[in-house]
Amino acid sequence: MDLVKSLKGDKYLLLFRYLMRRFFCLLLLLSTLLLSSGSYAIGHVQAQSQNNYALEIQGTTWNRNTLNVLLIPPVNDSWWNAGFLNATLRAIGQWNDAITYFASNYTQYSYLSALRLQATVADQAETGFDIYINWTQSPLANTSNEIGLETSESADNVLINANISLAADTSHGNPLNDVDMQNTALHELGHTLGLGHTNDSSDTMYPSYTLLSPPRFVSTFDAYGVATVFAWMQNSFSFYPVNQWLQNTLVTLPADIPYKSLPVTPQNAAPQTIANNPIIETLVLTGQILIHPDFLAIVIVFAVVLVIIAVFPSKRKREQSPKAAS
Repeated sequence: MDLVKSLKGDKYLLLFRYLMRRFFCLLLLLSTLLLSSGSYAIGHVQAQSQNNYALEIQGTTWNRNTLNVLLIPPVNDSWWNAGFLNATLRAIGQWNDAITYFASNYTQYSYLSALRLQATVADQAETGFDIYINWTQSPLANTSNEIGLETSESADNVLINANISLAADTSHGNPLNDVDMQNTALHELGHTLGLGHTNDSSDTMYPSYTLLSPPRFVSTFDAYGVATVFAWMQNSFSFYPVNQWLQNTLVTLPADIPYKSLPVTPQNAAPQTIANNPIIETLVLTGQILIHPDFLAIVIVFAVVLVIIAVFPSKRKREQSPKAAS
């Protein structure tokens, strides 16, 4: 009789272990699916698919080479993360680093060395700036996954002003980390410089972004696109009309320029700390997904079932133990 009871207890234990394995496999699969589908829109207009990598030029440019950027952080909002401001300032510096390096190493585009993004931080909007950057907590525009959006005003192909909005959270309520914010800001700043999207998924101007991605870089392709947009600077530092030659089109990287990431100075590089470790952040993101209202009820029900299965055999053993002793 004791052997039979022991076998029954083992049967429940095996069932419990089987269900636990299934549960964790389900969690892993769910997390993988959510993370792999967690591509968030950053940008404006998608480039057409080409056999070779192509970058869209939006057909607009600025009539000046120093662009004044005003950042307006919502410091009084409870959701605000001060790291977002630093991340965005680094993205501005990253573009300046890339443009300087490209102009210095590809002499036919040396005129680009005069182009500069100049950042100012204020607690409210002020007039006289070219580019305005602000943050919101929720995703942007009319799509649930829009975490970055650039809009601009222009006349006769000349940009008058541009606005960048950056979201602090995704549609699932998961906050962006500092690297995510810097990557997103880097992309949106590319739009303010006249770039559209590329069909190269590894490039910073690709139109979708996966949360917890590693730091992105401005490429020679991106810098070449900016050089094309600001080609009016090559003959004179005085602006001349561009509406006759600058069109919304696709460009490809010249054969004499290799595709590569452009270097960034240490002060503008995305920080690499334990908090930015992809494994740790994936575990944190998985936990945040599981406690999301869409999934929390399922997780609780499954956990209760497992607890009942685990406790039931123990109760039966305790109830039958006096009989066994007799």
